[in-house]
Amino acid sequence: MTKAKVVDFRQEQEDLRGALRQGMLDAASRLLVEEGPAALTVRKVAEAVNCSTTLLYSIFGGKDGLSNALYLEGCERLKRDFEATEAELAKVDAEQGVWLCARAYLDFSRRNPSYYLVMFGDAIAGFIPPLESRVSAWGTFTPLIRQFERCMEQGLLPKSSPTAAARLLWAALHGIASLELKGFYLKKEHPDELFKAAVRAILLSLKLPD
Repeated sequence: MTKAKVVDFRQEQEDLRGALRQGMLDAASRLLVEEGPAALTVRKVAEAVNCSTTLLYSIFGGKDGLSNALYLEGCERLKRDFEATEAELAKVDAEQGVWLCARAYLDFSRRNPSYYLVMFGDAIAGFIPPLESRVSAWGTFTPLIRQFERCMEQGLLPKSSPTAAARLLWAALHGIASLELKGFYLKKEHPDELFKAAVRAILLSLKLPD
């Protein structure tokens, strides 16, 4: 005789809560991509999944919690874009690897402008990611840091901090991406021209003695 399945009520509740959370995050992502950050309100997300705002607050703790979840989702997307370069990185020297990672970052900002502005811009007024999330986000840049490590191991750059080098390049790339997303360039070729000049300048500066 087959035993009847015993229902674990607590597990069922946790599974349902997880499914609801993912559904809300998916809805928020769609609103962000299709309508922009201005559409990202607790009410609109709740309407998109046909639930009460009270339920959304109970899962995310409010708009800041939802914003943080989107921030982390954006970081995960950037991480996947960096990881997609791994096969190519294995075929080139470390300096070319820096270029590949830098290009992956700029391309990410163009494909995911709304996420980018949530992560590194001011798309959601008043939102500052918690320290734990910012630490996690910096881990996304591990492939870029690794390319600077390789440059130093291969003698292409003098020994220094690969993390500091990655931060320097990130600052330049962020400026280029942000200006492009906010429409500050007068010609469409300007961002790519500036990108090439910035990466060259930073690599050159890192080769100079202190």
